[in-house]
Amino acid sequence: MAVHKDQRVGIFIDIQNLYHSAKNLYNARVNFQEVLKSAIADRKIIRALAYVVRSNSVEEETFFDAL
Repeated sequence: MAVHKDQRVGIFIDIQNLYHSAKNLYNARVNFQEVLKSAIADRKIIRALAYVVRSNSVEEETFFDAL
C-alpha cells in the first residue's frame, strides 16, 4: 500500500472484536493508541471512530473508562 503524507484517512475500529480476540486468543491487551498510530502512518487523520457496545461487566468497566 502506498502511503503519502498528503493522504487523508478515516479510521473505524470495532473495539469489541479487537478486545475479545486479543483477550481470548492471545491473553493480551490491545494498545489502541498504537493501532491508531499505525493506521495513520504519518498521514492526515480526518476522523477516528470506535464502535463498542457497553456492557454491565465489572471486568470491562476499567477498559471502557480508559477508552
